[in-house]
Amino acid sequence: MKTKLIFSIALFSIFVFNQLSAGCGSCAADKRKTSKAFIEMIPSSGKINGKAFASCGMCNFESGDRSCGVSLKIGKDVVKVVNVDIDAQIDSHAKDGFCNVVRIVNVEGKVKNNKFYADSFLIQ
Repeated sequence: MKTKLIFSIALFSIFVFNQLSAGCGSCAADKRKTSKAFIEMIPSSGKINGKAFASCGMCNFESGDRSCGVSLKIGKDVVKVVNVDIDAQIDSHAKDGFCNVVRIVNVEGKVKNNKFYADSFLIQ
C-alpha cells in the first residue's frame, strides 16, 4: 500500500514537472533577431520585403477601384499590385478567393506611385 502511494506521488510529480517545463519544441527562432510579423509602413525607398495582407482592393479594402484586383494593405495604406493577376492563384470569386477573404502573403518588390511591383508574391 505504501509502495503504491509513493509510486502514485512520483508519477504525479513527474507529470506536473513535465507540464510546467514543456514547450512546443519547434521554437528554434531567436526571438531577439526576429522582426515584427507584418510590414507596418512603406519606407521612403519603396522597397518592401516581408509579410502583408492581400485581398481584392475593391471588395475588401475599399480602395475605390472600379474592378477587382489584388491589393496589399500595409499599415493604413492600400496599394494595388500591378503585375499579379487576381485569378492566377485561385478563382477570385471562390469561397476562399481574394474577393471573399483577406490572405497573408510574403512579398518582395517596390512601391512606386501607390502601386506595388512584385518581384515575389507568395500566399501563406
